[in-house]
Amino acid sequence: MEYIITTILLVISLYIYFPIAQKRNMLAGVNHRSSHTKPVITGAGFIFFFSYVAYAICLWLSPQVVFPWPLFVGLTMLSVISFVDDLEEVWFLWRLIAQVLGILLMLWQIGIVLPQIVDLESATFWIVGVVCLGLMVGLLNMFNFMDGLNGMLGSLVIASLVPLWLINNYVTPFVDNQLIYFTAIPTLIFMFFNARKQAVCFSGDVGAIAVGFVMSYLVLLLVLQTGNVVFFAFFVMIFIEAGLTIIQRLFAGENIFKPHRIHLFQLLCNEGKRNHVLVSCCYGGIQLAVGLLIVAMNYYQMPQMYQHLLVWPIVGALALTYLLYKRKKLGGHLLGYKEYLNKRPE
Repeated sequence: MEYIITTILLVISLYIYFPIAQKRNMLAGVNHRSSHTKPVITGAGFIFFFSYVAYAICLWLSPQVVFPWPLFVGLTMLSVISFVDDLEEVWFLWRLIAQVLGILLMLWQIGIVLPQIVDLESATFWIVGVVCLGLMVGLLNMFNFMDGLNGMLGSLVIASLVPLWLINNYVTPFVDNQLIYFTAIPTLIFMFFNARKQAVCFSGDVGAIAVGFVMSYLVLLLVLQTGNVVFFAFFVMIFIEAGLTIIQRLFAGENIFKPHRIHLFQLLCNEGKRNHVLVSCCYGGIQLAVGLLIVAMNYYQMPQMYQHLLVWPIVGALALTYLLYKRKKLGGHLLGYKEYLNKRPE
């Protein structure tokens, strides 16, 4: 019943938000980097945060559950500053500070959930904590980068949620199923309005950061519980697209904090005129296929060493294919592409 009520309330909230956003000009404009041709309502990803509020209420009403207040405080802080950033640009340093604090609260939550693993006085704990902090902050921003095409964010979230649910129910329980369901509900609602030729709305930073925060928490929790880092490959297409593009821009001497138009999906849709939803589904399909392979290996209890020997070469092959195809789309230049793009018609 709670899922039905949440779904109805989220849909109603969007229909209330749409005219307000139109009136207050909360729109993503069109420029040379855009994948859309008309201004589109942005900031609709607030429904992710509202869904997690509904989840928090369910936990609060359950006396058998310890309320995960560090996780929820971190999520709230990030959602608020991200929504403000959707309204008017927030200095990137303030956003970075909020992200670091939010991830620290997430790690604190994991330390509470997994007391048998962590030891606050051990060097290993601090090393793991610093590595996780850097990885999770990077992953948050990678999720945000992927919210640039109709259906892309939703496809990738669903492609990760399905394997996570299968692992949780058929391999090793690691989290409350409700958190997965309360992530799937706003994702499917958002996709209904976003995964179409002309999107009704965009998620904005608030949606991408909120769902990225929870998805990062789920995978990190699973990795720490099982000791199997192969589960990070649930985000394979996010790491390849966003991660390799960041590295590419760094080597090209660009400021990675400035907007750009060299994601492969931008090249495919903006310049190649490919269908947005089809490209998004291809990304999500590849990520889902890798995730299901990992689920199958763990369901049949394949040793971790063999999992690594199988999964990481696949990831490497996907990354190499991505780079070669992207190089072709950039006129044969992965680093010296600026002159080539400048010659292309806008």
